[in-house]
Amino acid sequence: MKFKRRLPADDEAVPMASMADIAFLLIIFFMLTTVFSVDRGLLVELPETAVGEPLDLKELLITVTRDGTVHLDGKAVPVDDLGERIARARRANPRRPVVVRSDRNVPYGRVADVMDELLQAGVRDVALPTVPEKPGEP
Repeated sequence: MKFKRRLPADDEAVPMASMADIAFLLIIFFMLTTVFSVDRGLLVELPETAVGEPLDLKELLITVTRDGTVHLDGKAVPVDDLGERIARARRANPRRPVVVRSDRNVPYGRVADVMDELLQAGVRDVALPTVPEKPGEP
């Protein structure tokens, strides 16, 4: 006589405890490997140089976009108002650095207009950020 073997009710279900562990491990993996954008806001292609140094302080950021629009800390401003706004911000904190980021395709005259406004506002220490040159490129 042959007897049929019966499995207990516990063995018939799919074990879900290890599924929760795997799901949490995947969430942690994707959180740790996600790349966060450091520069937010306007897209600007920086010119390249061989030497550069990073700034540590919260700076007054002036951005000149490809179409020649001037932005101060992300807000569009007319070039004529730029000097007054920078002077007001520097009176509040005289050690606050000024950084002028411009697209490599912006006409030189537009950047010169921005620099003139800064000189008239009394700003003598201006940083012009660049990106490192790629080896083998002129």
